[in-house]
Amino acid sequence: MKTKIFVVSLLLLTLVAVPAVFATGIGVSAGLPFGAGLPGSNVLLSLKLDQLPFLMGVGFAFGQNTFSFGFTADWWILNKPLVSFLNYYLGPGLYLGYSNALAIGGRFPIGLNAFPLKNLELFLEVAPTLAVGLGDPITFPLFGAQSAFGLRFWF
Repeated sequence: MKTKIFVVSLLLLTLVAVPAVFATGIGVSAGLPFGAGLPGSNVLLSLKLDQLPFLMGVGFAFGQNTFSFGFTADWWILNKPLVSFLNYYLGPGLYLGYSNALAIGGRFPIGLNAFPLKNLELFLEVAPTLAVGLGDPITFPLFGAQSAFGLRFWF
């Protein structure tokens, strides 16, 4: 019983402490009409911590005759100023998507992000992809491109 209380207390402390240490960007991205857009639902919620070059996105759609989801995880190896308030970023990532069949693959987002206001980030990206299609039949390689634009609010 004491172990359970300790573990729950530690988890709660972590949930409270981590956002206080890092600035957190929460936003939304939408797929663009060129390339395949974004995996799954074509709209993803995104989360980025300022102190880590790691970005996650997740989205899903479901209904009576529909089910799809998408997940992205990117590691920005570069995020540098281009001009004034405009930056560029790039780095390897992974994605998982399901619409008609499951696809698991790698992606390499190349994007621009800007901070027109202190707590508002706007971005535009294109990500070449290489994936495995896990349908019937299993397909490899699946080459493609994902593209998105979006915004994040920083807290």
